[in-house]
Amino acid sequence: MIASYARALAQALAINPELSRLRHATQSTLACLLTAALAIAWLVEHHAAITLASLAALFSMISPLFLRDRRLSSWLISLAALYLCTCICFAISCFVASHPTARGVLLLLIVFTGMLCHSLGPRATGCALLALVSFYLGLYIHPSRDQTVEMLAVSILAPVVVTIVGRVLLPPHAARMPWFAISDAVSRFVASAPARYSQLMRHAASLCKRRLQDELAAISRHRHHLAWRLATLATLAALLALLAGEELSSERSMWAVISTFVVFLGTSSREGTLVRVAKRLAGTLAGAAASVLVVTTLNNDLWVLVALMAMSVFGWAYFILHAYARGVFFITMLVGLVYGRLGFDIVPLAQLRIEEVVVGCLIALVLATLLMPSSAARQEGPVLE
Repeated sequence: MIASYARALAQALAINPELSRLRHATQSTLACLLTAALAIAWLVEHHAAITLASLAALFSMISPLFLRDRRLSSWLISLAALYLCTCICFAISCFVASHPTARGVLLLLIVFTGMLCHSLGPRATGCALLALVSFYLGLYIHPSRDQTVEMLAVSILAPVVVTIVGRVLLPPHAARMPWFAISDAVSRFVASAPARYSQLMRHAASLCKRRLQDELAAISRHRHHLAWRLATLATLAALLALLAGEELSSERSMWAVISTFVVFLGTSSREGTLVRVAKRLAGTLAGAAASVLVVTTLNNDLWVLVALMAMSVFGWAYFILHAYARGVFFITMLVGLVYGRLGFDIVPLAQLRIEEVVVGCLIALVLATLLMPSSAARQEGPVLE
């Protein structure tokens, strides 16, 4: 029965790719919820602020969308790369948060590097996006040294949960095994563990070495795919967006920078940029209005808000790769729900969100019109926020 179900599901996935999108969105939502629940429970037990769980929850929400490798070793390398980029950029941002010049230079360096390498595949795109948003998180929260260490320690939950969700509960189709076969394999492994430990460690080290060599060789072969021109353009747009955003709000200027980044990510023509800008503006306006309505109406009902947050995570993960305006709607709504629940005045916050996004989009549009080629026939890649 299990084998018949697996074959039927494989045929369904081949016919209807939305089932694949459904699996990735479910992975993202489930991993985010489990990580947030475990992290918050630990923090509450130790009398710490629940906002310290934000880094772990953020990683669990975004990373499953970029873990597309079917082979376990490649999947683990992708997970490690995403997690290391997240933690390193977060730690650096916490360190330089009180130094405006240093944080501005490092922010532009992240934008340039991320845009330069994003065409190398989902792993590179995920590293770029997680690096940018984790850098923003560190700048915004600006935790103390002890809090930074605690957030990084709590974030270890995230890759563990993502692995359980992505490889055990909802694994790639090719990695699926009957549960009784998994149980039997685990039992046999535990029984022979003492004798096989050394052999297993040698085999794991050799396998990781070979996989890393293969990955480095692949990067070397595809170095000519690096997007130098687009990276330069996106960095210039990010610089202008940062300066303009600071005039609106020193704490939220990153919203303008992120808007320029994701507008250019995956586009190669002025027409594509115009379409992306229109979709981002439409999604932001609708999402901000929806979040204001929900927060002002239901802010006292915690579990309803939690359910709506989970729905927003799922909607973002499901739509962002193929229906960008809908994906932006859900991520904007999620931001409003989270800030509203934390006690922020939602109306001014939504207004500022719209203003920062408009500034970033307009800067990207002007630069694209002046400096990008016109080619409506070019294909556009997926973009996330």
